[in-house]
Amino acid sequence: MKRIHVYSHTHWDCEWYFTSNESIIQLIYHMDEVIDALENEVIENYLLDGQLSILEDYLRFAPSNFDRVSKLVQAGKLIIGPWYTQTDELVIDGESIVRNLLYGIKSANKLGGHMKVGYLPDSFGQTKDLPKILNGFDIKRSIFWRGVAKDICKNREFKWNSEDGSSLLVYNIKNGYFYGGNLIYNDDIDAVEETILDGSATENILLPVGGDQRYVDFNLKERIKYYQDRTKNKFEYVESTCEKFFEELEKEEDLLEVEGEFISPSNSKIHRSIYSSRYDLKYLNDKIERKLIHQLEPLMVIAQNMGLDPKTEMLEEIWKKLLMNHAHDSACGCNSDKTNRSILSRLIEADQLAYSAYDYIVRKISESLENKEENNLILFNTLSVSRNENVKVVLTTKTKSFEIRDENGNLINYQVLGKVREYAGSIKKDESLYDENLYYYVWDIIIQCNLSPLSIEVLKVNEIDEDMLEDKINTYEIEDNFYKVSFVNGKINITDKFRNKTLENCLYIEESGDDGDTYDYSPPEKDIRYNLTFEEAVCESTVGELYKELRLSGIFTVPSNLEDRENGVINTEIPYELKISLCDKAVVECHLEIDNKAYDHRMRVVFKSDVISEESLTDTPFGTIRRDNIPAHIDDWRELGWREEPSPIYPMLHFVGIEDEKSSAVMLAKGIKEYEVLDNSKIALTLFRGVGFLGKPDLIRRPGVASGNEFRYIETPDSQLIQKMKFKFAIVLDNNINIAKINKLWKSYSVSVPNYQVQEINRFTNTLKYFVMHPLKEKLNKVEGIVDSDNLKDIVVTSIMPIDKKSYSIRLLNCNDSIESAGEITVNNGSSYQWINMNNRELSEKVAIDGAIDIGRFNKGEVKTLKINI
Repeated sequence: MKRIHVYSHTHWDCEWYFTSNESIIQLIYHMDEVIDALENEVIENYLLDGQLSILEDYLRFAPSNFDRVSKLVQAGKLIIGPWYTQTDELVIDGESIVRNLLYGIKSANKLGGHMKVGYLPDSFGQTKDLPKILNGFDIKRSIFWRGVAKDICKNREFKWNSEDGSSLLVYNIKNGYFYGGNLIYNDDIDAVEETILDGSATENILLPVGGDQRYVDFNLKERIKYYQDRTKNKFEYVESTCEKFFEELEKEEDLLEVEGEFISPSNSKIHRSIYSSRYDLKYLNDKIERKLIHQLEPLMVIAQNMGLDPKTEMLEEIWKKLLMNHAHDSACGCNSDKTNRSILSRLIEADQLAYSAYDYIVRKISESLENKEENNLILFNTLSVSRNENVKVVLTTKTKSFEIRDENGNLINYQVLGKVREYAGSIKKDESLYDENLYYYVWDIIIQCNLSPLSIEVLKVNEIDEDMLEDKINTYEIEDNFYKVSFVNGKINITDKFRNKTLENCLYIEESGDDGDTYDYSPPEKDIRYNLTFEEAVCESTVGELYKELRLSGIFTVPSNLEDRENGVINTEIPYELKISLCDKAVVECHLEIDNKAYDHRMRVVFKSDVISEESLTDTPFGTIRRDNIPAHIDDWRELGWREEPSPIYPMLHFVGIEDEKSSAVMLAKGIKEYEVLDNSKIALTLFRGVGFLGKPDLIRRPGVASGNEFRYIETPDSQLIQKMKFKFAIVLDNNINIAKINKLWKSYSVSVPNYQVQEINRFTNTLKYFVMHPLKEKLNKVEGIVDSDNLKDIVVTSIMPIDKKSYSIRLLNCNDSIESAGEITVNNGSSYQWINMNNRELSEKVAIDGAIDIGRFNKGEVKTLKINI
């Protein structure tokens, strides 16, 4: 006897080829039907797609139904959570995934509780870290659809383990969240039950009856009886829930155990190149994630330790604005143009909120410091490690020159990158009427800093009324303590000074056609690829003691469209500027700006290393993973009937590297989410893909029906990205890849130092500076070393965030093998600590802080969270 657990649900994409504003109207009426059906017992229960955002949207338009909804949730009839939105798992930061669950569960519990199943029915692949993330929220069960490889796991039911010992009991709805709809509209019972049995190895089978924006099936009970009366198998059909199903499944023994990520297209489409669709959206999302996780949240903890309210409810609302863009379609950009415009608008709004909160806190603290003086320059280290590095800041002075000193009167070394003369008075048409006394200078400078972990540093800017000498040097070679970069005969050469190795002609742009859609890259039938070099570039330079830069500017010429490409016609100019800079940060920074004017093409930056490796190493939400450069079944996937090519095109979050016995090469990135290793030695980062349709059929890499809406072409001219774009990446050369070291380099490279100058002549240093502000009544003392993780051994701090007014959390990740003693973390101003899970549930008793905290043993890949009580 097999028990068929039928659960009624809807899969509700908030947006896709339609916008969220268009779908909300259907949701409002849909939810009325759901509530009526549950209250009248037409159906026993209903799963609202595992995401809270749609329920919050409904209650925003129908607040009078709050009590009815809450009553149904408490009764276990309306099943909600645990997610806030149906997150993508492969291009979203791990801490963002944690916030998704944190705020989803919090919102669900206000209504009466959440489903303790990690329900992600449509994400385009599953990260290997999901077991440890879900376990961090006391969730031990998971349901998903895409990514499981036929040759690794043939059964629907299995145990999915992470390297740290975390584990999930999984049911794979490998025929899709919509397959159970056949129970409603298909009378061919034998054919339906044959598919139901496929891959089912236990006594219990889960059957999802629902679909995209699926209405309530009022005849569900009738159809269950119809199937029960006519089944030729030993089937018992029951109206059930996911949690009831798992209660039965847990009784099963000898389930297959697997580990790793699920990104195989053997059973379902994975869209192995969707990571580069709508690069502009991914870049902005990455920027906001970095600002929230590595700047705003730690700034709130600094403020909290100085007695200020961290405003956790405000933080939650900013996060929710960002999380609305993390649903799988939204994060990946496979939408109509009007939907992507809505996503862009929300991202801009989240960016403005995050920046304004960040700016306000920095200014409020700076203006309230004890012994504050005019022209104080206040620097904030939002990382828990020391920052002894060169930092970019903007200064304002009335004079033509200045000096900077620390609190002990020592001169601080700096370098001027540029200056602009501005006017502080009322603007007039006739500038000859301006008062010379109201002019001032805005300086872009690099300053040499030694910042303690999670601290505030106060410097003094002394104005000097004399002309500053500026040396102008034009060179084709720059050098710092780590690297030498030269531009010789149109070729970029990089020398690793520690290993005394030079990589010649090591950077170029690969230009190819793209006959795909917003889901997938697809090479044209007749593609011509071009390796675009910098031979015709004009080279300018900036050379100083602290900062060196080569600027290469020129024009790439490419075919205008697929027809021109097929005919070998090169007729479109793409202006570019590539800045390569050295700043004694142990990385070679690259900033490429292009003005795209061509259609249906892909551009990748390729770095040619001297490393030979058959696999890559990249970061995942809470760990790293090694992937084969040549995937299994790359040559016979068609014969095997796979849904798409298992391409060696992979997702990344912040870095990708290759290493051999002698050396390593790593590329860091801000917002670039896709890579491929070519010839086992070249790292190719996809800069962007420009395409013109939401979905297209019969692609070379993805045969068959169109992805998305298979019944019509939906044009997306905005997704051609005919616009100016910037791409930021960096190169690291070393003997081997040390993950903790790479993480530290990435943060040094990608997380800027918040700063504020106490001055009044320039009221436009930021948007809020124009408004007046009261300093705090009680003056603040400077803080330093609030959290000091300098002494940790191979442990990464992934976040420091406020929990409430009197406590905050520190999340720690071991990216290496097991560590018996991971070192100590120092906390100033903390009264006690305790271990908690990701949902802030206490796992240990409070321990008084007396000196450093010994964080003890870590399993391989383990994540731990400390709660510090102030």
